[in-house]
Amino acid sequence: MVSDAEGTRACFLSGHRAVVGDVVRWTEAKGEGGKLTEVCARTSILRRVDSRGEEQMLVANLEGVFVVFSASEPPLAPPLLDRYLVAAEHDGLRAVIVLNKADSEVPAHVEAALAERAELGFTVLRSSAKTGDGVEAIRAHLAAAKGAWAFVGPSGVGKTSLVGALLPGEDVGPIGEISAYWGQGMHTTTHTRLFKVHSGGEIADSPGIRSFTPAVLDPIAIRDHYPGVTGLDCKYRDCLHRDGEEGCVAPASVPESRLIAYRALLTEALGIARRRGPGSN
Repeated sequence: MVSDAEGTRACFLSGHRAVVGDVVRWTEAKGEGGKLTEVCARTSILRRVDSRGEEQMLVANLEGVFVVFSASEPPLAPPLLDRYLVAAEHDGLRAVIVLNKADSEVPAHVEAALAERAELGFTVLRSSAKTGDGVEAIRAHLAAAKGAWAFVGPSGVGKTSLVGALLPGEDVGPIGEISAYWGQGMHTTTHTRLFKVHSGGEIADSPGIRSFTPAVLDPIAIRDHYPGVTGLDCKYRDCLHRDGEEGCVAPASVPESRLIAYRALLTEALGIARRRGPGSN
């Protein structure tokens, strides 16, 4: 779908690969739709690697992302949070952490995880789509932005509910529930949608993803963008902080749980790169 001052219309891709947030040129076509003739240069692109190891573009031309998590339903997974932060920083996007469902009790380990990332310089907001708490802080963030932002994060954390709180009375799509069996969010948003917020700014609502691999296959880039791992003064400048590397200061400088998560992402990225073959890094 393409939107302009005259409304919204369906357009054929005609060989052009476009994603939500792209600025495009189009021409009239038979019927009520149109045909894309150009996808303009992007200022940014949020990407991930899917389960097949293929790069998937999620949203284009963002200024930043709200990485939305909940404390317990579903539970916060710090390694997954950090993967979103890696993707955002690598692709030149600002990242704000949003703890939604903050009207529920927040366990001590979640408070500790948020405090650690606040100490690393990340903005942490708390919100509740149910009570409305914190929604105005998100609204103010969008109104001050120069470009669109997106809600990203796992299923069931309340991203679409937050969009609904920002746009009361509008149909923003189905609101999901938590799977009683798995304790995880159930997928309700099946494709990314971009909304204009009346008080200013734009917000994209993206589908929840239970696992997330940022499209960063270069091990140096992963090292240089992983929260709390960047800038370590090891003996060798090319140290990747893998287990057993000579002169590596990571074991003494990085919390063990974060180091384990970093090494897991590094191993995953190297495995994807090997499957793709030479030159994939």
